[in-house]
Amino acid sequence: MDKYQIVIAGNGEPALVCTLSAKNTYTDKSIAIIKTDKQSSIVEEILTSVSGAFNSMFNIFYDDIASRVQNTLHLVSGKKIEFEKLVLANGSKAIEPPIEGLLKDGVMLINKDAAQIRKVKTLALCAENIVIYGGGYIGVELCDELLRAGKQVTIIEKSKRLMPSSFDSDTSNKVKEVIENLGGRVIMDAKIKSILGIDAVAGIKLSSDEVIDCDFVMICCGSRPNVDMAEKLGIIFDRDRGVLVDEYFRTSDKNIYAVGDCAAKHDFFASDLSNVLTYNSKMEEAKLLGANLYSVIFNRGKMISYLSEKKNLKNRIKTELKKLELSNATKEFIHLPGM
Repeated sequence: MDKYQIVIAGNGEPALVCTLSAKNTYTDKSIAIIKTDKQSSIVEEILTSVSGAFNSMFNIFYDDIASRVQNTLHLVSGKKIEFEKLVLANGSKAIEPPIEGLLKDGVMLINKDAAQIRKVKTLALCAENIVIYGGGYIGVELCDELLRAGKQVTIIEKSKRLMPSSFDSDTSNKVKEVIENLGGRVIMDAKIKSILGIDAVAGIKLSSDEVIDCDFVMICCGSRPNVDMAEKLGIIFDRDRGVLVDEYFRTSDKNIYAVGDCAAKHDFFASDLSNVLTYNSKMEEAKLLGANLYSVIFNRGKMISYLSEKKNLKNRIKTELKKLELSNATKEFIHLPGM
């Protein structure tokens, strides 16, 4: 059985940032990364340049977690790793809409991973007639680039306008106008019912039964936190929002942490879980967590200052909102619920 004090599970940048932060803070701790992606990547390149050859104090396992018994991880390969602190940084995955024929050749699910988007764009440039399902930010951006590359593109959005969660209706209408001026077709308030073709894509059928010919389909229906590993480990999670964590990124098991897209986010204003996944915040979270694994007090009190400032700001906002409500006896303001 291998023993490492800190184990970090993940393929992407949050896992890398958390590893570097932990390595710089806890120079005497042994660290291991469990990585399912066997291809050479920036993670290996950076860690090799920083750490040199992998050894008993620092190593990468190209494997996956199958289960755990207390503080022992059972990997798919049969190996066992004992840990003191475990960090889940296994990101998010593309949402798979209920479409018949989704596994045919020429259908690609798109998530936020930059490397995957570049790969899909390369494949799309080899196609001629492309359908993009999902009129969010990524779908619109891909549609714009492919139209400018001379491709025939149809973008389909299930809402009544493009980018409904990002911009107002005026901006959405302007975006639709730009796409159509470039020669693209925009279909809104519609869903794809099935992918046509025997083995590869030959077209799609909409819920209205309209058939559109195409040789490449890009599904851009958003991303969902990857909670598969949390389910294997037996820790609490919300399937749509992610692994539940406290303000120190600890899960329901206090020796297991979650960071990045896989961890549930708290909406500061709504005082509820959020489904917004942002790039910058997950990098800062990973850096903060890596330096805080063995103490809830961050170096030189930074963690306490950060949390205190956040709490004080929220209390000030509550106070000002209540003053506003009390000072206006008319019906100009909507009554505030108990906060």
